[in-house]
Amino acid sequence: MPNDSKAKLLLSAFEEFAKNGFFGASTRDIAAKANINISSILYYFGGKKGIYTAALKNIVNVVNDMTADLTAQYQVVQKSENQQDAAQLLKDFMQRFLMIICSETLSIDMKKVFLSEYSCPTEEFSILYDELIRPFHDKISNLLHWASAKKITLKDCYFYVITLFSTFFVFISREDNICKIMEWDKADEKVLDKLLNYTNKQIDFILSAFSQENKK
Repeated sequence: MPNDSKAKLLLSAFEEFAKNGFFGASTRDIAAKANINISSILYYFGGKKGIYTAALKNIVNVVNDMTADLTAQYQVVQKSENQQDAAQLLKDFMQRFLMIICSETLSIDMKKVFLSEYSCPTEEFSILYDELIRPFHDKISNLLHWASAKKITLKDCYFYVITLFSTFFVFISREDNICKIMEWDKADEKVLDKLLNYTNKQIDFILSAFSQENKK
């Protein structure tokens, strides 16, 4: 069926882009791995750039689907700006993001494509940034702002959130080396719990520091 061919090509594209990046990937290899005529790539996606765009949009859709329940909760907190609810939802978002980026929730190839595009952006980076990264970052920044009773400015929140996310990105990109240094066998559930606990302590420290500062 046509849709099966399109899905197979997209799956093959993820493997090829994960291995060789956008510039090193070959549409001929994508088609060969999918066992589909190369002309189908032009038919379904318009070429190499089109299938890469489709791969990035697929990542956006998958992650947004995985966080849809939290987004719904965010809309509730957005109306109340309740401190406790904002702090808890902030931690829930970070936990979900950790599970997505560091566990097997996303395929290895999808994570590699995401991290490759994030670290070495192509012209298509705007797809990830506008439809996933920026909206996600804005939500987390607003939650930190509300959790501090607006004692932390939004600009400062934006910067603090960068440091929170960087912990996960560094870990996933240097997982083998970090596990070796920490004498962990692998990034299993216990290790991810430690990462989450560290992140939650960072959040608590930030909120506590600004709370104490405003008491002086």
